[in-house]
Amino acid sequence: MSRLDIRELAGGLFLTATGAGFAGHAIANYSIGTVTRMGPGMVPAGLGVLLVIFGLVVIATAFLQESRGRSIRIAIPAVILLSVLAFALLITPFGLIPAVVACVIVATLAEEKFDPAFSLKLAAVLCLIAWLVFVVALQLPVTLFAWPF
Repeated sequence: MSRLDIRELAGGLFLTATGAGFAGHAIANYSIGTVTRMGPGMVPAGLGVLLVIFGLVVIATAFLQESRGRSIRIAIPAVILLSVLAFALLITPFGLIPAVVACVIVATLAEEKFDPAFSLKLAAVLCLIAWLVFVVALQLPVTLFAWPF
């Protein structure tokens, strides 16, 4: 077996590049400000730096563990991106609950074995959490259900 896990290395490089891109864009285009008087670039820059740190940790662990011999499957990230797209397209016309349900169902298609019962249970729990966080705790005026037709 190889002493390098290619999948972990690829994931770490992706995290590092993404974090560096977001942090670089935030630092170049927005005011960072100070800790007591944060500018609009503080949070994106900070999250980008954290993503770089996590990516470097994943890269380091790629050299410390043996490869599992599995290949990189491009379909899984594509399905996850499709789930985010489904959420973005459905949140305004249909509301929060249908968008979360669609997002979860599409995302669970990335599993090796799709289980509809698990998907629906997960969607129900995440809808409850979204309602508790956004409507109850933060008191945001979020539309829960809408029928655009």
